[in-house]
Amino acid sequence: MGEGTFAGRPSNRGLPWWMWTLVVLAIAGFVALMVRGVSAYVHHSVAETSPEQQLLEGPTQQPDAIAPLQCPESCLDLSASARLGVSADDVVPLSIDDDRYGAGDLESATVADVAQAVGEEWLAVGGEAQCSFVPTNAPYFPTGPDSTSTDPISWVQVWQTGDEVMDISSRQFPSTEDASAFLHDLHTRVAACPSQDLNVPSAGGLDSSLVQITAQSAIEVPDDVAAVGWVREGAPGPRWRSYVWDLQRGNLIVQVRVLTDGRVLEQDVATFTHLVAVRLSDLEPVTP
Repeated sequence: MGEGTFAGRPSNRGLPWWMWTLVVLAIAGFVALMVRGVSAYVHHSVAETSPEQQLLEGPTQQPDAIAPLQCPESCLDLSASARLGVSADDVVPLSIDDDRYGAGDLESATVADVAQAVGEEWLAVGGEAQCSFVPTNAPYFPTGPDSTSTDPISWVQVWQTGDEVMDISSRQFPSTEDASAFLHDLHTRVAACPSQDLNVPSAGGLDSSLVQITAQSAIEVPDDVAAVGWVREGAPGPRWRSYVWDLQRGNLIVQVRVLTDGRVLEQDVATFTHLVAVRLSDLEPVTP
């Protein structure tokens, strides 16, 4: 056995023993910091997307604009709403970056063209007729008198990344009075629909899925825009949420909807909806 291998005496080849000790300690410290950092990140992410994520608190929303745009007849149409399309930079706060459908990619229709199928499906799974606004992705009620309306509706844009979806749709009413009546009706329905126990398989394999519906706190919008927002929780999974805002200006209602499994926060949706509301306020009305 060579003399350089005796215990307590450093070898004359390679690094001294004390330098190896420092290297080992440095590596151990680095690994510890990495583990701590990953643990903190995971804890932060879980906290943000957990079912206990609190909804925003603030002033109660009002279905009336402060200074409404009065349109005795139609002064804003679907071609105007098509100019509300957003860019990739606009949706950065939502972390949604795949523009699936742009303005004009999806055909326009009328409420009557699409309402019946949605309404029948909603009632078939045990949804209440007065709460039929819950499954729609355009501003209409798929059951009741509103479902036969010939008002034109259109889908302005659809963005999607993974399970996260954002879409913008619009409906052209005959007048400001008609659009205002719809928004007041929606405001009343949201308050009357705190939950729905649907007969559909849930994420846990049960034969029913409880959907909770809550009015969102008011967001800042221009004086000539009214806003009614609500959030759906509970389906298709315990962290799943759908944030919906209906924005009214004159005879036009624009709906902003964001579906997320928990990664998009309510404040991000509120900020994005404010942007759409400002653009809605900037649209130039036309004289009939």
